[in-house]
Amino acid sequence: MPAVNATRVTTVLLVDDDGDWRAALERWLQGEGMRGVGLGRGERITSAIETHRPDVVLLDIHLPGLDGLQILELLRLRWPSLPVVIMTAFGGFETGELARRCGATGYLEKPFRMAELMAELARALEGREQRSIGEKR
Repeated sequence: MPAVNATRVTTVLLVDDDGDWRAALERWLQGEGMRGVGLGRGERITSAIETHRPDVVLLDIHLPGLDGLQILELLRLRWPSLPVVIMTAFGGFETGELARRCGATGYLEKPFRMAELMAELARALEGREQRSIGEKR
């Protein structure tokens, strides 16, 4: 279960310009024992990551200013092991494949069921733990 790792509560950084959607996800994650930290624009993602140290990023593709794929590229350069799950309401198979080629750990089409979100978060966190173990060897 992604809610709690060995030492602390799992933190999910939510980057989405839809404030109502972001707030709903934050509340839902809190109900699942996680901490959701919301961000409405991508330009502040660097400081948000440094401040909150998220375990995973849930990133919308369509954002004002920098779009999600531009942000994903930045994250891959600066924090290559940080899992990023891309979400969008304007996607399809091609968008999902593009996101994965750009380095996304997972992909969700909005609206999604919370069970789908939990499955993607679990996969992302499992992958991060496996990479961490490999890096320690």
